[in-house]
Amino acid sequence: MVLLLTNVAHAGATIVGAGSQTCTAWINRKKNAVIKGSFESWVVGFISGLNVSGDREIVGGGDFDAIVAWMDRRCAAEPSLRIGIAALDLAMELAAKSATGKP
Repeated sequence: MVLLLTNVAHAGATIVGAGSQTCTAWINRKKNAVIKGSFESWVVGFISGLNVSGDREIVGGGDFDAIVAWMDRRCAAEPSLRIGIAALDLAMELAAKSATGKP
């Protein structure tokens, strides 16, 4: 799964919707409840989709708040990064933890 995700990240795959926006937009999402919900739903849906398409469970119980907090930290650290790439990084981290059995 991690290798597949790494290949997608480097292949220049097109990411549409909220994922195509920068992390600056993620950081500013809290100014509008509709945008906030849209962005957060996009990320959780993206992670869930990768989870379903993979050969192993990567998100465990799926902690929505932990996913959003991770994205908050990542986007604060790198505002020019695309939301979709940050979400892909999160998926790779979750897949690596799943592979090692670490929480």
